[in-house]
Amino acid sequence: MTPLEAAHQQLEDLESQLVASNPQLYRHLALYLQVLRDGLLTSVQQACFHVATQVHPDRYCELDGNQRLVLHRRIRNLVQRASSLLTVEQTAHLAAQIASEHNRQRRRQRSRLLAALGGDDSEAEELELPEEPPARGSINLGMALPIGADFLSRSSFNLRPAVELAEPNSNQPGAENREENEEADEQQEDADGQEDREVTMRAMAEAFSDWLVQPSNRTPTPWDGGRLPADPELLLAWIGGFEQALSRRLRNLSHALNVELLRLGITTTLLPVSLLDAALTAHLESLEAPANLLRLPLPFGPEPAAGRLEAIALLLRPADLEHSLPKLHTCRTRIQQHRQEVRRMAQHYRRLRRRVQALEAEQLWLQDINPVQSLPSCPD
Repeated sequence: MTPLEAAHQQLEDLESQLVASNPQLYRHLALYLQVLRDGLLTSVQQACFHVATQVHPDRYCELDGNQRLVLHRRIRNLVQRASSLLTVEQTAHLAAQIASEHNRQRRRQRSRLLAALGGDDSEAEELELPEEPPARGSINLGMALPIGADFLSRSSFNLRPAVELAEPNSNQPGAENREENEEADEQQEDADGQEDREVTMRAMAEAFSDWLVQPSNRTPTPWDGGRLPADPELLLAWIGGFEQALSRRLRNLSHALNVELLRLGITTTLLPVSLLDAALTAHLESLEAPANLLRLPLPFGPEPAAGRLEAIALLLRPADLEHSLPKLHTCRTRIQQHRQEVRRMAQHYRRLRRRVQALEAEQLWLQDINPVQSLPSCPD
């Protein structure tokens, strides 16, 4: 067996090992979601209990009996509806939608940058996809670049010496020649500026060429085939997308619960979804709060430095849920152990694939420098 064949065999063995361990990963994820469904209502009720009794007890006491019953019924309905979507298949489907959404955003950014750099309009139209209408009450943050095709245009403010800015005296000899020379110099400067802008635009287009070029061959994604990938690197991406989709599902439930609390007057502020996402990704500094709650200082009020005005909202986080549910924490530990093993296999898989590429390149090189000596002669 040649070294190249041995390397290919090692890759196949590693893929077979990964495929054999995928059912165990599926069982870990399914058990995690089952425990989450069982304890989700209790965690939500505890968070709402803190808001209604510790933060705004006066507003909760002002509600009559029917309004309180309606609140608890809506909380149970929302949790039940979200629990029906907390399955491996539904979460993986949401992860595929999120990945597709990110790809569309990258293509739109690429098309806008092509248009800003003066690229081909037809190529920009091919990359531009129709945008779906935003949902009612959603916030749309524009991703358009703050530059245009003329962002390198020549400034209208020209720095000239004081002598040139002075009005020429037509009675002096040679005044007409000076005016003609100045006009010729201005035309030359305009031509040079236009040429410089074109050179700059071409240089920027070449610099962004690797990012702007749309790949001709579609690269495989972790969501192809509807099953767990056999490639360790794709499986790592699949697990990461699964975690992101789970956070998105819990964030949607948190937003719906916040809307219900605002509707009944228990809270007076509704944090937008973008702030909830920023808090989940640790891009927003928040105050200390109980589990599954988010406290944010408002940047206005009589004494902003003292932080007297605050906004509080529900935000279900996997880490908070795992801390309050010991069984869920145990399931998370098993998933992390399996993920660590997949990461180790991915590193070994990359080394083997690199070795296969090197051996294939070496084989092609030897074939190129040692061509066939006896070529068939062409008939006369």
